[in-house]
Amino acid sequence: MHFDESYFERETREDFYIRPMMKRAWAAQLEILQEIDRICKKHNIIYFADWGTLLGTVRHKGFIPWDDDLDIGMKREDYDKFMYYGPRELTGGMELINSYTESVYHQIMGRVVNGRGLNLSREYLDRYHGCPYMVGVDIFPQDYIPRDKQDERNQLELLKAANWLMKIWESEEFSQEEKQSCLEELANLTGVPIDAEMPIQQQLCQLSDRICAMYRSEESSEIAQLCLLASDENYRLPKSCYAVMLDMPFENTTIPVPVGYDQILRLRYGEDYMTPVKHWDTHTYPFFKPQEEMLRELCKSVNKEMPRGFAE
Repeated sequence: MHFDESYFERETREDFYIRPMMKRAWAAQLEILQEIDRICKKHNIIYFADWGTLLGTVRHKGFIPWDDDLDIGMKREDYDKFMYYGPRELTGGMELINSYTESVYHQIMGRVVNGRGLNLSREYLDRYHGCPYMVGVDIFPQDYIPRDKQDERNQLELLKAANWLMKIWESEEFSQEEKQSCLEELANLTGVPIDAEMPIQQQLCQLSDRICAMYRSEESSEIAQLCLLASDENYRLPKSCYAVMLDMPFENTTIPVPVGYDQILRLRYGEDYMTPVKHWDTHTYPFFKPQEEMLRELCKSVNKEMPRGFAE
């Protein structure tokens, strides 16, 4: 993917200062997205801008100035296909991580990353526009809500139980006997055995993923990220919002956007979502701050100067 050198210059957007390294991290994420796009086109997989990336596409035609990551979504059938083909076809050291590949990854989503940490090799820096940090693209599945209300309630109660048990498994608030009893009951209810020799939280996260994927498109009129629906019954959208994808400008490329983006953004960010609010508390900004500190310590330990432009 080509970027003019001017793209990496420091810039102020919406009165927010964007340092050159953030621009390089943005470009690195777009390189990963290009690889995701290649695999999706090869296997007829549909993806779309999601969360802050969707808001940024519509409102800023690119990244939200104070955002630092890239989010996409896929409907369940497409998500499952990508989870299958991604590990087999990602190139250039990229890899897919999720609850099936990582014992400590307890989220119902996937993530394509370009490595496992700081990388100062010339090949890596050339490919990722001078960004030495590990970057990634998050992939969120959108699942189908069954039309039958009792089926929906049963599904959400199972999901709440699996998520709750996963979160408290290492807590001392409950005795080991209490937790084991709940685990056995959940295994009996779902028919999914739990292997005591394998990481329990990982298995519970995988079980939550299976529960989310219980229903298919033909059994549903609505769609949602079910973990959010479990905490807010209004967090649902008609399937028509995702029926067609529109290509919209994003930085120096384009990205698919669901045709119902206005309804999606109103649900997630409110009626005035087009009015920028400089508040973003999902994680530490910038996301590469811990890696940046590691690089600082490395430079100090070998008594060398900081890399050019590092502190800009």
